[in-house]
Amino acid sequence: MNLDSLLSLALEASNKASDAILREKENLNTWKKDDNSPLSSADVAANEIINEILGKSDIKICSEESPLSFDVRKNLERFWLVDPLDGTKGFINGSDEYCVLIALIEKQRPILALIQKPSTKEIFYAHKESPVYKNENILKIDKDKFEKNKKVALISVHHPNARNKEFLDKNSLTTIKISSALKFTALLEGEAGLYCRFESLNSWDIAAGDFLVNQNSGLMLKFDKTFLQYNKESFLCPSFIAVAKKEYLKEVIL
Repeated sequence: MNLDSLLSLALEASNKASDAILREKENLNTWKKDDNSPLSSADVAANEIINEILGKSDIKICSEESPLSFDVRKNLERFWLVDPLDGTKGFINGSDEYCVLIALIEKQRPILALIQKPSTKEIFYAHKESPVYKNENILKIDKDKFEKNKKVALISVHHPNARNKEFLDKNSLTTIKISSALKFTALLEGEAGLYCRFESLNSWDIAAGDFLVNQNSGLMLKFDKTFLQYNKESFLCPSFIAVAKKEYLKEVIL
């Protein structure tokens, strides 16, 4: 398995999907899925392109818009895990806080991932044997910026709750609101120090961010201090905390 080649394929898929999303935005169609969550023609177009391009790898693809059953996944050594457009609700409402997510899962854990923001074309990516890149360059870590923002927490635009407020108060944290998995890119660049999530998210929402944070000297764990696993029967993942730098976790009161 050539990780460089697989990453190149994922980058091609994401770039072309991002172009398709921006095209669809000009004349967008929207629907409701069976679970009443929103779906747009941009989600569908991006999903088709990503499946076509990643399909060249002969590795099966599990996408939010075309999920693989556990009966299939449980026997796979590896598979692609994709959210072709994360943040659909905000996207439909005109926000630019949406992204393309691609991860390669092997034995329950991501080994390659990317997060791309189509509106700016910014893309963060890596595989397990590489540093994290932003666009064409290795992502630089501004130590002063990370230290300055280590007590800044990321919170969801759409899912505030009492448990989250309690966590913020007891850790004396300030907050910034970012929608979608772009929260993880804020951790990667030191815009915030931590992201604690109490509500369940699906595996395709967080696997790419999980990998990139850990690959960039951060840490993302379940509350029991073990790593999340991404080939369980249910796509729903348990609560987690992600920190921009591993050492920040020592200061957190859960």
